[in-house]
Amino acid sequence: MIMEKLLTIVVPVYKVEAYINKCLDSLLVSPELMQELEVLIINDGTPDRSAEMSREYVKRYPETFRQIDKENGGHGSAWNLGLKEATGKYLRFLDSDDWLSNLDLLLVDLQKNDVDIVFNPFNKYLAYENRNVIIDTPIPVGEKRLPDNWGDNDVNFWSATYKTSILRPLFPLFAEGVMYDDYILTWAPLVYGRSCIAFDYIVYNYLIGRPGQTMDATKQRKGALSYVKCFEQYEKVRARVESLDVPAANLSRIDFAIAGYASYIFAYMLYLPYKEAKSRMKYLWDNYVSGYSYKSKLENRYEKMPFPLFTVVEFIRSKILNR
Repeated sequence: MIMEKLLTIVVPVYKVEAYINKCLDSLLVSPELMQELEVLIINDGTPDRSAEMSREYVKRYPETFRQIDKENGGHGSAWNLGLKEATGKYLRFLDSDDWLSNLDLLLVDLQKNDVDIVFNPFNKYLAYENRNVIIDTPIPVGEKRLPDNWGDNDVNFWSATYKTSILRPLFPLFAEGVMYDDYILTWAPLVYGRSCIAFDYIVYNYLIGRPGQTMDATKQRKGALSYVKCFEQYEKVRARVESLDVPAANLSRIDFAIAGYASYIFAYMLYLPYKEAKSRMKYLWDNYVSGYSYKSKLENRYEKMPFPLFTVVEFIRSKILNR
């Protein structure tokens, strides 16, 4: 029987030979704290040596590191498996090209505090500029109320450690086989999360700008299809929430976050084929965007123009802006 740990860190592995050692080295703490830690390495069918390299950590630290090999199913499938397999009271997600800092401090604070969500500042390392950008916690340090601005993109896994019990009932949580699957964490913890606390030290270091990274991709149509699939997952999870006893304030934040995401992806639907773009934009508009508190200039043009004219105008605008 696997003993419950204090913290599980889920690390999906796929084509990260150049980064995996730095990632996993950042999870090595004192022997006493290693006993409180579980690192779940999810080998998502990587074709390179990443899984072989990560397996060395399992050999060296078998009480802490565990590797699960699976067929390639994408980032979301790896996270879903990690959520299912985690034995820790708390859960953190860590992409294998990123790394953690101050893990020892986090483990000590998790021992001392029994809350649903723990917030820390995180660092965006911009590789193409060789500089750091520190993103503060969404609530003041020491504060214990859920953030009023929950739903912003930066209230995500980079800044949060979750009690496993508030995410596992939502399994499967993440859309699979697509990009941007993690965005659901901008609101899913509000379903069961009731308490939180913030600390002032950085835990997560988020690398932006590595070659081949999703954030660098210009595959607009693939990105648009991913947004569609992610939004469908939003709606599936939100439908499950309907039968749960969720506080009104939490439910309001959830619906605000979903409407905000609909508004965010609205423009990307233009990268889909004409008929699909038309139907997708109409659906988002009728069900979410038209009632959202803020409308972009593009959304205002959509509201005022027939769709054929709207698409022509946006095509011309994109050509002019991209000159």
